[in-house]
Amino acid sequence: MEHLRFDNLNEYLLLKNGNYLYKVPFRGGYAVIKLYYGSRSWFRRVYKTFDNVVMCGQTSFMPKARLRTEQDAMRVWREAGIRVFDIYRDVVVEGLPEGGYALYEYVKGRNLHKLLPDESVPIEERLAVYRKFLEQWRRRHELAVANREPRLIHENGDLKHVMACADGELVWFDFEMCFRSSAHVEDLVAREILAYLKSLNFVKGERFEQFFTETMAHYGNRDFLAHVYPVAFQNRNPLVRWARRLDYRFRNRSRKPHSKYNMAKKVKAYLEEHAP
Repeated sequence: MEHLRFDNLNEYLLLKNGNYLYKVPFRGGYAVIKLYYGSRSWFRRVYKTFDNVVMCGQTSFMPKARLRTEQDAMRVWREAGIRVFDIYRDVVVEGLPEGGYALYEYVKGRNLHKLLPDESVPIEERLAVYRKFLEQWRRRHELAVANREPRLIHENGDLKHVMACADGELVWFDFEMCFRSSAHVEDLVAREILAYLKSLNFVKGERFEQFFTETMAHYGNRDFLAHVYPVAFQNRNPLVRWARRLDYRFRNRSRKPHSKYNMAKKVKAYLEEHAP
């Protein structure tokens, strides 16, 4: 095992978002330490674990469990042909809790939520990247449904968690939480589609409409798109269906143009207008 030691890890802090990410020198380049013991309190972890496991059918929120879940999902995605960060398993970082951190590959690139709205990049270039994203997205969804594999669903899916790299590849990340049940993977696919469509709000005005139309035209699986509206408004669980009706009617945020509900209505309207 290779041992790394840092006298002051804070000087390498890259991001603090509940977890701590550190960009550290490694083997002539860089790597990223992800510390799963982040800024959240013990009570918050226990509460979130109860909500995830009991209420949402997801995996545990505890730090060591999140690490195991993330690396298990990364293995499943890698086997499906989706690029994720490499894991350096033969390295120990001294002073960090065993089983509570990991050392990952450092990749240079731009997250799609920053690349797609960037008008300094030619639109043809951005559309080419987005079409590559759509092809991988659809293919992964089809594998998830065919194999009844909930770990192939991006539970925290949005454009912030996909990176376009200098070599032209896409890297997907953030798999700390996964769904557990394989019973209704089609519903999970629809949920993820809505989550990504919501995150298109990083692209404003006419460009949003252009990327939305690209999604509808190039995603490539009409059945999955058609399932989005029923999942949002006609959920198979009557309690969820009732709660969402109240949510959409009385919560201001739920009626914003880019809410999941209005994205579901927009998808339905597009499919009806462009019926085969």
